[in-house]
Amino acid sequence: MINALKYLQVLLFVFMLFIDTLLLAQDQEIDLGRNPEEFLFDIDEVELEVPELLKPGFHGFASINVPFSQGMDEKASSRISDQTELVLWFGTRIFKNLSFDTEFELENTFEKAEVDKFELDWNIYEEKLVFRIGKFYYPFGIERFVTHAPSNKLIDRPTPSKKIIPGTYSDVGVELYGEIPFFNNNKMEFTYELALTNGLKGIGGRGRQEFVDDNNDNKALGGRLGFEIMECFEIGGSYSSGKYDDDEKYKIDFVGADISFEKWGFEMRGEYIRSNVERSTEMGGDYDRDGYYFQASYTYSPKRNYLNYIEGVVRFDSVDPNDLETNDEDADRVAIGVNYSPMDYARIKFEYELENEATETPEHKGFVQIVFSW
Repeated sequence: MINALKYLQVLLFVFMLFIDTLLLAQDQEIDLGRNPEEFLFDIDEVELEVPELLKPGFHGFASINVPFSQGMDEKASSRISDQTELVLWFGTRIFKNLSFDTEFELENTFEKAEVDKFELDWNIYEEKLVFRIGKFYYPFGIERFVTHAPSNKLIDRPTPSKKIIPGTYSDVGVELYGEIPFFNNNKMEFTYELALTNGLKGIGGRGRQEFVDDNNDNKALGGRLGFEIMECFEIGGSYSSGKYDDDEKYKIDFVGADISFEKWGFEMRGEYIRSNVERSTEMGGDYDRDGYYFQASYTYSPKRNYLNYIEGVVRFDSVDPNDLETNDEDADRVAIGVNYSPMDYARIKFEYELENEATETPEHKGFVQIVFSW
């Protein structure tokens, strides 16, 4: 039955993609006048002044990565095949206040297929109260908004977002979210996201559940609260808790804090994540893990022929996946990047990083990435 549901989901996605392709063939105009950061799917992409129901929107990106320096190994922090991918987004407005979108990804050098999102949103009250059901990105922290190549200013992702939070963590469940002006002031806004999901089935990057599977009856409860000022500065806090083992004996908690600023071409963002993992005495007992990162960038956008924009990026991150052990998983890392966009839908990214592991000699790594968005 589980496999049948998975196949049905894939067939539904292919059907919707086919319908959208027919519409594009009928001289549907495509807006390419946006920076790559804006290609992350938003249902507003298919919102019209006079809503045309069931008219689909479709876009995506493809990225190819190549290393250009020594020091590559087989650890998750060094592999670039996970970043060589094809991602397709599809969305449509079913009724005035009801919309659907999905995200389909081919990764690991296009050898692995996965549906990261399959969600239905009901706008109950003017974007201040929205109900979501399906599979969605778990509302923890802010790095989840920039995981994909068009929006990630570097090629690799922050280490805590892979070793503390299990990668691009999406889960099945329900969510309430919204944006509320602070004392009716449009320049100050309170945002909330609250979710009840199946939860994790283990620790680390392989802890995510399959689409319709759940290894226990316990549910994870969590979310994020944020406060935005002047549309350029935001602070937020996140929390999540749930039991992860088959017998529902052991709990895993996450707590996080984030901060971001974006104005005049500058962008700064930082995040701290801490997690407590319960474990049997035979397995070594409970332990804590934590990590943080800080990233700064500047974008120069002259909008000239073959020079859409150029930007420089620097990021520092640090992670300790187990406070009871000291091994090569404990690491500090510095990454420097330069990005060049000749036109709205193309981007070339260069990244050099130095990783200093607790029990290993420092490693130097370099990547180049080409991204096409539509």
